[in-house]
Amino acid sequence: MAGLVGVGIAQMRRYEKGKSSPTLEVIKNIARTLGISADELIFDENERVAAARIIDRKLLEQFELVSKLSSHDKEAIKTILDSMILKSRLEEAMPSRTDAEWSKQMHSVVTEFRKGAHNYTDEQIESIVDEAVDAVRKAG
Repeated sequence: MAGLVGVGIAQMRRYEKGKSSPTLEVIKNIARTLGISADELIFDENERVAAARIIDRKLLEQFELVSKLSSHDKEAIKTILDSMILKSRLEEAMPSRTDAEWSKQMHSVVTEFRKGAHNYTDEQIESIVDEAVDAVRKAG
C-alpha cells in the first residue's frame, strides 16, 4: 500500500501508529487507493461531511464526475435537474387541489424556476414547464 500511496513503508507505519500525520496529498492518495472519499478516511461515520449531505453514494459519484464537465455540459445537467425537480413539485401540487390552489402553486414553482434560469428565454422556460406538466399529466 505504501508504494501505491507514494510513501515509504516506514512512513506508512508512523501514520498507522499515530506518530506522524499524513499530508493532504497523502490522504488523497490513500483515499483513492482504497476507493473511498477523504471524508470516510478522516471522519467517524457520524462526522462525515459529504455522507451527511448525500447518502446515495452513486449520486455523490455522479456529482463528482459532473463537476469535471465543461461549463456548457454543467449548465445542461443543471437544466435537467431543474426540470426533474420542477416535475416533482408539480406532481406534489397537482393531486387533490382545486384549480385555484393548483394555479397558485404552479405560479410559485415557475417563478422560483425562472430565478435560477438566467440563461434561458421565456419561450425556453415555458417549453420546459409545458413538458413537465405534460409528463405529470401522462403519469397521473
